[in-house]
Amino acid sequence: MPVPKIIFTVVLLLISALFSIIPGLTRPDLFFAVTVPLQFRQTADAKRILRRFRIIVWSSTLAAIAVELATGLSLVALLIVVAGFLGALVSSHGRALAYAAAPSSILEVNLAAPREGLPGGPIVTLLPVASLIALGVWAELNFDRLPPRFPLHWGFEGPDQWVATTPSTLFGFLASLALLCLFLAGSAWGVLNLSRRVSTTGARAAGERHFRRRIVQLMIVIEFFIACPAWFALFQPSAMIMNIWGSALAVVILGFVFSLIRLGQGGSRAALATGTAQGDHTPDACWKWGVFYFNPADPSILIEKRFGIGYTLNLGNRWSWAALAVLILVPLALTGLLLR
Repeated sequence: MPVPKIIFTVVLLLISALFSIIPGLTRPDLFFAVTVPLQFRQTADAKRILRRFRIIVWSSTLAAIAVELATGLSLVALLIVVAGFLGALVSSHGRALAYAAAPSSILEVNLAAPREGLPGGPIVTLLPVASLIALGVWAELNFDRLPPRFPLHWGFEGPDQWVATTPSTLFGFLASLALLCLFLAGSAWGVLNLSRRVSTTGARAAGERHFRRRIVQLMIVIEFFIACPAWFALFQPSAMIMNIWGSALAVVILGFVFSLIRLGQGGSRAALATGTAQGDHTPDACWKWGVFYFNPADPSILIEKRFGIGYTLNLGNRWSWAALAVLILVPLALTGLLLR
């Protein structure tokens, strides 16, 4: 079997393994995006729903691997895996609704909650953007000293694509990286200031703050890694330096992923859940297919995902559509700048 097919097969298996463990990462009183009694996960009905979900996920993965090995159509194989996962999720959500429990009607407000700021403050968060702007100014003043071409992509054996150093290519490259860093910085600020708080006091609130801060730290760290290629492109370090950078990026991301898995969604694994089902204090009816949250009555823009790790948008808030437009336009702008 060719090495690329082996690698792609391994990637598909890893993706499906991640899909299989996601149901266990949600809050203990949420099951396939449905608020359920705290002990429901241990029941035979819950185990049957979970088993069926995993059978669909792994069956689609085996079908995708067969398509990849027989035809080499990697995109089709990947679409089969994604379609199988979404179908399993929507189906399991529908089955879990039959066991829904009314969430706690008690809402807490902590007026003395500690203020949450960006790690290191706004200066550290925007430092990668500032460094890219400074690099652009330096390049403008010293354009004749720059190398005639610079690498745009890197592989394990060093640069694999070179671009002529012209004002349009150079500043397009710097602007695209700066936009991406700025988007991550804005997302980090949004998680701290525009996300919905579920718990306000006690161990649950502490775990939630820990989880939220870890998400923000991940975004800021990735910013710094993204800014590095601009400096690498102009000063052209050795292949060993590039390999170290790539390996460090992979290790850091994996470290954060394992940390978030250990915390659980919203830091729920850090606090023992007791009492009645609380969920995330959002109505089950507002979660369409267990994936999309639409609630015009909720002023929050960012909401904890009910399935998976991280946050999603409240599509019932008009400002969420503005954020979604930015989310779509930024990658398009990056692509346009690079192609230009």
